[in-house]
Amino acid sequence: MSFETNPGVEYSSVVEIKKNQYIVEILREIYDSGAMTIAQLAKKLHTSVPSITVFINELVENKWIKEAGASKTKSGRRPSLFDINPEKNLIVVIDINIHETNFYLINLRNEIKKQETITININSEDIVEAIKYSAKTFIGDKNIWSIGISSPGLLSIEKGINYTYPLHNQNELSLAGILSKELNLPTFITHDTQASMLGEHHFGLAKNKKNVLLINLDWGIGLGILSNGFIIKGASGFAGELGHIQINPQGELCHCGKKGCLETEASASALIKKAKQGLENGKTSTLALKKDAIRLEDVIDAALKGDEFSIDLIFDIGRELGKGLSMAIHMFNPETIIIDGIMTKAGDLIVSTLSQAINKYCLVDFKKDLEILVSPMGEKAKIYGTKSFVFEKMLSLNLL
Repeated sequence: MSFETNPGVEYSSVVEIKKNQYIVEILREIYDSGAMTIAQLAKKLHTSVPSITVFINELVENKWIKEAGASKTKSGRRPSLFDINPEKNLIVVIDINIHETNFYLINLRNEIKKQETITININSEDIVEAIKYSAKTFIGDKNIWSIGISSPGLLSIEKGINYTYPLHNQNELSLAGILSKELNLPTFITHDTQASMLGEHHFGLAKNKKNVLLINLDWGIGLGILSNGFIIKGASGFAGELGHIQINPQGELCHCGKKGCLETEASASALIKKAKQGLENGKTSTLALKKDAIRLEDVIDAALKGDEFSIDLIFDIGRELGKGLSMAIHMFNPETIIIDGIMTKAGDLIVSTLSQAINKYCLVDFKKDLEILVSPMGEKAKIYGTKSFVFEKMLSLNLL
């Protein structure tokens, strides 16, 4: 019996695997760095210009990348730049929040083509059916490459199961698994704050930095951790649950079952609750005109207009946040802290009190060169980060 043909087949498959690896690395490099020349790619990927040229030609032919002008040189012929073709593939991002879920149609260069919102509470028994129906109608007849979901809660890295919101899972399938089965599209789920950190790392204030903390001041509190250039997720994917460190042992009961969590003292939900309690206890404020219909925007607007009660509330929130964040600063020694989430609408009121608390509770050497910045990207950091998460998943699975 002869096996003479087997080595050739094996060699062919090895060559194909190697070629696919280079193509994936080229796409990853151009996606992260922007338009590049063939020579730049060859240097970056430690291979020859002729080899890269072959791969580039194939990617151009398949419309993955396109020529994007010429690089600037002092003399001689200017080499061509190649960039991702943003319209090659469209991604749907589904962003789940406490009170609503947003749908975005986005291309590979962060252009949002379409956006829709459904108002539904994150704990609603109908949330899975609502998202399935809305995703179907949102996609319509469009050719979609993949779907990415960002969600709060404890999300398993391995299965994507949400342990905080069990109604999002069905028959041991995560929401991503449910949508993938329903829509016949690759679907992936990630934690919302980790998505924001990824968005800032690729496109925002954390770009070209290695040690950054992102604190998401929303209805809950999340922490994104960039350490030595890598986003820390933890063994199960739960890293960054700053909102559930205990700040006040005699504090209120948190929805997690523990007492005095940071979220019960310093989140947007806590701010609204404290405002209502203060008014019930006879505090004087322009918020009294709102009665029980107080919104976050009302408290912030009143504070910005000089309402003393509202200013005190935001000051208290910033102080407690600073306490909690100081623990993270001592653990991770960041160069930058990025603040995002709906509480950033309070602007300098929240940033200044947070900074004062960090000055009070942090060791001097930890805060010496530390910068605290409010993200100008806002919610877009999460959208772009979810899209980048999906892009990387599709490349790693070779779903080109």
